[in-house]
Amino acid sequence: MSIQNVLESEAGITFLGAAAGLVWTFFKSSAWYGAAQRRRFRHALHMLESAVEETYRNYVQAIKESRADGRLTTDERRRAREIARERAIAIARSEGVDLLRELGEDYLDLWMAKLVRKLKGAH
Repeated sequence: MSIQNVLESEAGITFLGAAAGLVWTFFKSSAWYGAAQRRRFRHALHMLESAVEETYRNYVQAIKESRADGRLTTDERRRAREIARERAIAIARSEGVDLLRELGEDYLDLWMAKLVRKLKGAH
């Protein structure tokens, strides 16, 4: 029986699949892979933070300074979140990062809210 016959057999395919699964599992559980994931996550979060700060400087701050009470309407706050989200995605895309995948699409608004609270505390 040749190697080609073994590889084409059902048992050979099963063995190769199991071996590939083992290698993939080892790789995914390695410290290097975990560190790489954390690094990508921090980089994506930094891009989101940059977009939130830019939106604050270019949109929110101008509105606050133009009003006596310094407050935004509900629609203006919603628009500021949309601007920050779009800008963060654009920044990430320009660097080859899928921001929604790295931070989680369902969690992006929560991260932005946390960054806004942090930004408000600094001003």
